[in-house]
Amino acid sequence: MPWILWRHLAFEVVKVLMLTASVIVVVVAFGAAIKPLADNSLGAGSVMKYVGLAMIPMLQFALPFAAGFAATIVMHRFANDNELVAMAASGLKHRVILAPLAMIGGVSVVLMLWLVHALVPQFWGLMRDTVAQDAAAVFVAAVDRGEALDAGDLTLYADRVEVEQAPADTGAVQRLRLTGVAAVQKAKGTSGSAEFLGESAVVDVHHRDGTTVMKLSMNNGTGFRASEGTVAYIPHAAPDAVEIGRASERDARSTSTIELMRLLSNLDGEVAMQDSVSKAANMLERVDSLQCAQQTLATTGTITLLDDVTRRRYQVQDAVLTGDNFSALNSSKPIRVSELDGTRPMRRANATTASLPVASGGQGNRVDLAVVAASAMDVAGSEPMPTRWPPRLRDLRLVECPSTQRSSSSIAELLAALDELSATAGANATQAASAAHTLRSRQHSIERDLRSNIFQRAALAVSAPLVLLLGGVLAAWRRDSLPLTIYLLAFLPAILNMVTIAGGQQVMRSEADGLGVLIMWSGNALLGVLLWFAYREWARH
Repeated sequence: MPWILWRHLAFEVVKVLMLTASVIVVVVAFGAAIKPLADNSLGAGSVMKYVGLAMIPMLQFALPFAAGFAATIVMHRFANDNELVAMAASGLKHRVILAPLAMIGGVSVVLMLWLVHALVPQFWGLMRDTVAQDAAAVFVAAVDRGEALDAGDLTLYADRVEVEQAPADTGAVQRLRLTGVAAVQKAKGTSGSAEFLGESAVVDVHHRDGTTVMKLSMNNGTGFRASEGTVAYIPHAAPDAVEIGRASERDARSTSTIELMRLLSNLDGEVAMQDSVSKAANMLERVDSLQCAQQTLATTGTITLLDDVTRRRYQVQDAVLTGDNFSALNSSKPIRVSELDGTRPMRRANATTASLPVASGGQGNRVDLAVVAASAMDVAGSEPMPTRWPPRLRDLRLVECPSTQRSSSSIAELLAALDELSATAGANATQAASAAHTLRSRQHSIERDLRSNIFQRAALAVSAPLVLLLGGVLAAWRRDSLPLTIYLLAFLPAILNMVTIAGGQQVMRSEADGLGVLIMWSGNALLGVLLWFAYREWARH
């Protein structure tokens, strides 16, 4: 067995491969840091850490090209020194001569599979965490550019910012002192539900369990709450803390293949599905609440709505509820709406029309009460007096109809309930069909994204040995050409392969799995065809 020749050839290829891969990885890793540096979203102290972390993900792209270059250079030198001729003259077949390259290719496949399926996703997440944890640099850069910072549900703008490191009173890693501040705290199911304007503010930045948490405290400000339609002076405001680290921003690229496969089998609880699941659950809870209110009104003649802020109760009587619209129970009598403080009547209105539109908060068992009152009386005093009735009472809770907690249901259960509701001829059938379509589309979109990442990683792993073998066989066949000319013949198909892998992944994400897989693997198929042709020509000559 030609062990000495094999060891010699393998050693030379591995030596050149490691040197070439090191150079390419360093260059490409610095290239990966250009965007966060250009955006000023990366502090000066984090640049080297970011570049160091980027080397591992960049290795998945550098390794195939480095392997092809190493095989081309070494095999071309062996061919020009007539070592390949000597091997053939000693009775070694061409496939035996290529055995060291094949073995290195096999090792590269295993290494690439480990990289792309397990190690690289972890480092993608660490790279994003590095940017997220450098929150002071991100916000200072945004203020310098005159832009707002989006951090979870909080949008924050300031005229000027100063950074204080590790304040002793709160245990934060950084404190940002802001002047001329505007903040918008979004709530579930709506946008801009709470707005704050203040002279100054303090943002404490904490690092907890791999995430970055920002806590805002504003002084001497004005607040506006959309759900209540109120504006008030607020000496001190503290919106909810927001996360800007990995936990709130995880994507498929930074998730291991094992986790991707687990998610494919069950997307319940996945962060990316929460918004769609919440909307579907709220829609079903609203239907449940309206059906409950309709039955309660038909049975008892009264439904009660509670304002959790003022603790006032509103009773609707002499009415029939159809969908979310009230109609008079008797054409000769108007709809009667009463306001009570505990059990004490405060106001009473005779309504011509009334309805239960969706509440500003968007939660299923909460509604607004829209009333067109023909007359209203203040009955709190000793004598009833005419008064004004508000046209819309906001964010009320149906007392007799507690939440059905649809948000705890699985995606499959929500879809089954929506499909069942859409199959009826009721007033909510169209809305249920739309909600089911939205939820199902979001589910399929995430599943396609997960599958595309799994196939992309496999295709990338297979490309490394193909480029390596193609470079080696081309060098042996075209020994009279320049090494870089030969490498170009392998480099161009390798670049095309990267393009087809990326293109196939995009096609898979756009509802064409079969075509996407075909495009994704067409580059590897081309490399295989070129390898077979080059090997045949080398063997013939």
